[in-house]
Amino acid sequence: MPINSTHPQYDELSPRWQRMTDVCNGEDVIKRGGERYLPMPNKDIRTPEALARYDNYKDRAVFVEVTKDTLDKYTGQAFKDDPVLNVDKQLDYMKRDANGAGLSLYQVAQKCFEAQLERGRFGLFVDYPATNDEVSQADVERNALRPTINFYAPESIINWRTTVIGGQTVTNMVVLHETVYETDPDDIFSSEQVEQWRYLGLDETGYFVEVRRKAATGQQGDNDGFVIHQPRVYPTKSGNVKFDRIPFVIGGSDSNDWCEQNIPLESLAKMNLAHYRNSADYEQSAFICGQVQPWMSGVSAQRMEALEKQNIRIGAGSMIMLEENGKFGFAQAEPNGLAGEAMDKKYAIMQALGAKLAEPNTSSAITATQSNHEAGVQNSTASMAVSCLNEAIHDAILLCYEYLGITYTAKDGEYLFKAKQDFVSATADNNIMTAIGSWTSSGLAPKSVAYNYMRKYNLIDPELKDDEIDDLIDSELPSAVATAFDNK
Repeated sequence: MPINSTHPQYDELSPRWQRMTDVCNGEDVIKRGGERYLPMPNKDIRTPEALARYDNYKDRAVFVEVTKDTLDKYTGQAFKDDPVLNVDKQLDYMKRDANGAGLSLYQVAQKCFEAQLERGRFGLFVDYPATNDEVSQADVERNALRPTINFYAPESIINWRTTVIGGQTVTNMVVLHETVYETDPDDIFSSEQVEQWRYLGLDETGYFVEVRRKAATGQQGDNDGFVIHQPRVYPTKSGNVKFDRIPFVIGGSDSNDWCEQNIPLESLAKMNLAHYRNSADYEQSAFICGQVQPWMSGVSAQRMEALEKQNIRIGAGSMIMLEENGKFGFAQAEPNGLAGEAMDKKYAIMQALGAKLAEPNTSSAITATQSNHEAGVQNSTASMAVSCLNEAIHDAILLCYEYLGITYTAKDGEYLFKAKQDFVSATADNNIMTAIGSWTSSGLAPKSVAYNYMRKYNLIDPELKDDEIDDLIDSELPSAVATAFDNK
C-alpha cells in the first residue's frame, strides 16, 4: 500500500472533521460548500434559471457563527491565565519558542485545545536535531540543539498502528501528512506548495523517521509513485542511545489514546447548520412576500393602455385617474413566522448546547491521574479536555527531558504543565484561608497546603515553587522587622 494510505477510523471521521472545520471557519466557507450545507429546493431541476435562483437563495441566507464564537469563548476562558510551566532551565526557551517556528508552549497548547473541542483529537511530535555527542546547555543555547514540540491537527495524522509489548499498548507506526513551501531557485519571490508524508516507525533497531514525496515528472519512483525525500534516520537521545518508542503523543477530548473521541462542539455545529437552512427559507420568504404589490381592478383596456403610456407612478405627488367603479390598492402576504420561529428555537438550543460544555458531567469516567488533580475541578466536557491536554503536554515535555538526559522526579502538588480547568469563575474563601492559616501556624498542616491554595486562586505566582516562596518570605522579613522597630 502507498505511504498516503489512510486508517479506516480516519476515513470515517474525516468528513465530520471537515464539517467542523468549515463551520468554525465561518459564513464564507459554509456558502462555498454550496449544496453540502444548504440543499437546493428543487434539486431535480437544474436549468440555468433554477441554478441562478439557488445562488440568490444561498446569498440571502445568514450563517450566524455561534460555533466559532463558542470555541473562542472557551479557549479564552481556558487560557485567560497563563498555564503553569515548571520545567528544567534547559527548557526555559519553550516559554518563547516550543516548536522551532516561534510558537510558545502556551500557543501550542491553545491550538491543541481548539482541536479538542472542534475535532476531538490532536497530536504532538517531539523532534530533535541529529547529534552523536553529549549535549550541554551551552550547545543548546549556541547551536539551537533543542527538542521541539510540534502540533499536528487530526486531519494531518492519516495512519497509525499499535501493538502490545509486555502487556502495554505501544504505537509502532504513525504517518503524518505535511504541506511545505519551497522557493523556486530561479525566482526568489515565487514559492510552490509541496505535499510530503513523514513516516515514524519502530523496527529491530529502534525508532526511525523518513520522509517521502510523490515522484515528479520524469523522476523514478517506487511502484506506488513515491520517492524518498529524506532517507531513514534513527534519532538518538542523551548518551547516543536510540529510542525504543516513537516520540509522538496522541491527545483527545476524552482520553489520550487512538480510540474514537467525542467531538464536544459537534452537536452545536449541526444545530448551527440547521439554523442556517431555516434562515435561507426565512430570507427567501421575506424577499418574495415582504414587498408590497400594487393592484387595480375595474379598469378598461383602453384606460389601462393610456395609463401605461403615461408611465404609472405611485406615491406622493402622483395621482392615478380611474374610471367609475375602478379600484386601486396594495396587496401584502400574511405574516408567515414558521421559519422565523424555527430559527428562534434553534438559536435557544444552540445557547443551551454551548453552556452545556461547562456543566459538571457526573456520568463520564475519569482516569486515575485526572482524579488526583486538585479538588474542586469541575468534571465537565471542557475541563475533561483540558485535563487530557495537560497530561499530553506533560508527556511531551518528558520526551524532551529524555532527549536531553534530564532526570525528572515527580513531586506532589507540582506540574510540568497545567492549564486552567475551572470554567466557572471561583474566588478564594476567607474562612478557608483563615482556617488554613491556623492549621499551618499550629503545626496541623504543612505550609504547602497554604501555598497550593494561594496558587489555585492566583493569590501568588502559580509558577513559584514552595522553596521559592519561602525565600521570598525570608528576604522580606528582616525589612519588615526593621520597619516595625523604627515605628516604636
